[in-house]
Amino acid sequence: MSKALFLSNVGNRDLGFGEIALFDKTKDAEEGPKRLREKCDKKYQEITEKNLNLKSFFEFTKELYLSKAYEELNLEPILIKDSIKSIYELYDEMNIKLLATMQENSHNQDTYYSAEIIKEWLIRKYPKLKGNVEIVKINKNPSDYALMLEEYSTIFNKFSNDYDDVYLGITGGAPAQISSLIINGVLRWETKTKIFYKPHGKKPQENNIGEMLFKKFKNEEYDAYMDSEMYLLASEVGKKYGLIEDWEYHKLRALHFKNLFDFEQAIDELNKAFKKANIDNKKHIRKEIKSLEKLDSNEPTKDIKENINRYKLLINLLIDTMIRKWKNGDYVDFVGRLFRLEEAVLITIVEKEFNKSMDKEKGKFQGYEELLEENPDVKKYLIEGHIQVDKGVNRNSLFYLVGYLIDKKGFKKYKPIHDIIIKLNNNNKTKKTTEKLKKVECLSDLRNKSVLAHGFMGVSKKNIIELYDKDKSNENKIIDDIDLIKRLINKLI
Repeated sequence: MSKALFLSNVGNRDLGFGEIALFDKTKDAEEGPKRLREKCDKKYQEITEKNLNLKSFFEFTKELYLSKAYEELNLEPILIKDSIKSIYELYDEMNIKLLATMQENSHNQDTYYSAEIIKEWLIRKYPKLKGNVEIVKINKNPSDYALMLEEYSTIFNKFSNDYDDVYLGITGGAPAQISSLIINGVLRWETKTKIFYKPHGKKPQENNIGEMLFKKFKNEEYDAYMDSEMYLLASEVGKKYGLIEDWEYHKLRALHFKNLFDFEQAIDELNKAFKKANIDNKKHIRKEIKSLEKLDSNEPTKDIKENINRYKLLINLLIDTMIRKWKNGDYVDFVGRLFRLEEAVLITIVEKEFNKSMDKEKGKFQGYEELLEENPDVKKYLIEGHIQVDKGVNRNSLFYLVGYLIDKKGFKKYKPIHDIIIKLNNNNKTKKTTEKLKKVECLSDLRNKSVLAHGFMGVSKKNIIELYDKDKSNENKIIDDIDLIKRLINKLI
């Protein structure tokens, strides 16, 4: 069932007959309103045998309402009646809120009784509106912008959000009321908010102000999410406010899942994007799908070369996401990924140069055991480094295997990577280290004491810089080194 809300300030010129307002004081309209007021006075005299107060709008409308003289005069809401008619015909249910002034110390321009007369007219004209028209009293100064902004915000927050559309009638009320109606209406109902108004002598006009303003506001929010590569939030804002096409929504979700290394779901989202995209975009999406299909496997193959190519792609993605985490201040996640990077880089180098798989199959590190059996000098090197060779593959054994390649086989090209990994695991603290880090040995120890592993220690950028490099002149040194690993892996592997 479709449902609409109409909100309108009630002003001094809302009540009248035809196109004539009771209290229109402009020169062009002076004779018509004057004759209409005289007609009201005559009818009031017939009913009460008294004269109407013709000077005060508030007293005038109060006496008309309480005497019920307005019923025989056919007074009507001249500024909103056409808008009401147009909206009423479009929806199964319509609620109307008339915002009328009834100040604590009554003012001669207060519109409360004018609103009462308008309410009665609406119910007589549209019987189904009975029970759906409410007068909301504004008891503060309607000319005070600050007061009205606060008052309208409080009032609107009490109203339901269960409407398909919300229309704002902006033809009545003081300027502060009109501004507050628009601002708070848009903030409360966002893109559902529309302006409906009738210029003098013209047909009612509609303006999708909520959609217009929120597209502008939310476009800035969307751009901020995209700059930070927060793709899931960007997709939701983009879709909700019509900033992106359907295929782009699914593509952004795919990028989000890709960054989580959930390639299966990323491919699923890209397939959805593919169905909705045009031909040019389909080509790009298909290329991305094929790229992710190379990564979407938890099982290594027996082809070492194929595995290494996959590792290289995964390392590139891992480094990209790490740099993003650093920029966005996600330092706990950054440290967690740092040691996944270390292991991935070491295993890639070892498998490439020894042509053996370091994966565990059926409870055994078969490739690792073959390597040690076929190369006693490698086993000796590990034992001399205090590696427990019977414990299988871990970061320490992989680190020493790369060290063997550098020291004994002359693979000096891997030394820069090896040196960076040494700094990740060494104590690089200065004498002026903070009290918090006194019991932390190195970056790997910080990771172990964080919420990602075995503790609740917080991780800050300052902590990472302190633990990584004794020369603190370049706070992005760790990022520079990670980027160097990426360039070397792409060049050497």
